[in-house]
Amino acid sequence: MARLALLAAALVLAAPAAAQPRADIGGRWATEGFASIVEFRPCAADPQTQCGRIVWLWSPNERGRPRTDARNPDAGLRSRPLLGVELVQGLRQTAPGVWTQGRLYNPDDGRTYGGSVRLKGGVLELEGCALKVVCRAQTWRRPQDVVAAAGGA
Repeated sequence: MARLALLAAALVLAAPAAAQPRADIGGRWATEGFASIVEFRPCAADPQTQCGRIVWLWSPNERGRPRTDARNPDAGLRSRPLLGVELVQGLRQTAPGVWTQGRLYNPDDGRTYGGSVRLKGGVLELEGCALKVVCRAQTWRRPQDVVAAAGGA
C-alpha cells in the first residue's frame, strides 16, 4: 500500500521535473526518506541563483491541521504551514555540478546553515554547515528515480 502511494505521488509530482535537464538542479527533488519534495528554480530576488521550496509533504497534517514551521526562531512564522516554505536560498553555481554560497533552512531545528550542493550521477548532495565546522550532509534524488528504483516505473 505504501509503495502504491509512493508511486502515485511521485508520478503526479515528478512530471514537471522530467522535462528538466539532468545537468541542472532545477526541478523537483525527494528529500531523504521521501519526507518531502523540494522544487528548485531561480530565486525571485536574483535569477542567477537557485532557491528550493517545499511543494509536497509525506505527512502534511498533524492532528487534522497543516504541519507548521513550529521551530522557526521568528515567533511570527511558527504558525505558517511548512508546505511552501523555502528551505534553500541563494545557491550560486560556482563550478560544473557545484552550487555554493547558499543558505539551507532546517525546519526540524529552526536553524539556517551555510550550504552547498553537488550534482553527482543524478543525485543531489547537500551539505549544511554551522560556522564551517559542524556540517551535516543529505542526499536527495529525483522522485521519478526513486519510483524507478523501487520497481514502480
